[in-house]
Amino acid sequence: MIANRRLELTEVSLSAITGEFISYVRGLDFGGSDGGSDGMDEASAFIDVASVLIEAKSASLLPADVSGEHDESSMEALRERDLLFARLLQYRAYKEASHALRERMAHASGRYPHPGVVDDRIRGMLPELDWNVGPDELARIAARAIAAAPTDRVSVHQLHVPLVDLREQSRLVMTRLVALGEGGSSTFDELTADASGRIETVARFLALLAFFKQGAIQFRQDGPYSPLHVRWVWVDGTAVKAVLVTDGMIEEGEGA
Repeated sequence: MIANRRLELTEVSLSAITGEFISYVRGLDFGGSDGGSDGMDEASAFIDVASVLIEAKSASLLPADVSGEHDESSMEALRERDLLFARLLQYRAYKEASHALRERMAHASGRYPHPGVVDDRIRGMLPELDWNVGPDELARIAARAIAAAPTDRVSVHQLHVPLVDLREQSRLVMTRLVALGEGGSSTFDELTADASGRIETVARFLALLAFFKQGAIQFRQDGPYSPLHVRWVWVDGTAVKAVLVTDGMIEEGEGA
């Protein structure tokens, strides 16, 4: 239902989606041999999804405070919305893959493997095995083969995982600014000169915003499009403390 309604969150009609779901629920079996657990699970999952949608929609519709900022609960609702949509897309992809596998298994259900057999006449033409390798040499050969084997890795590119470690990027920004000493400053271009890509640049900018909100850094820009200078705040010869912000978590850290 979500996939069929490609709309902005504020335009999603929860009543229409709920109506579609109620029509779908009427066809579920709540009194089957398993006690209707499958139907109850689907109904419970919809209620969970709907609650996140309602909370996220209210957060996007309600005005921000006088400072123009949303409170933490509103931001958390929007984060839950993004994570929910990503998981729904993953669920749909895995569901389509399971259907494709089921169809292939059903199509191949009448096929059976045929064991390979060597004809006796052909077997008689094979040369005798000349086994001249001892156990120690065989162990060394096996060790070389195993050492050269590639490391087994499970690909998680299809999953919704952060592409950049925000905690690591914020720690890098903090370390570089504090290392400049009291009164020392750096430009944003210098802080991101070695960034591997745009997403890493964005992560460092988010770290600066988080530190600025805590009062740990100061900005200076002489004019529009001029270089943005950043410096860490020092009090009585000591760098102020700050927290490192990660994706959904914060970790205690010091600017010293």
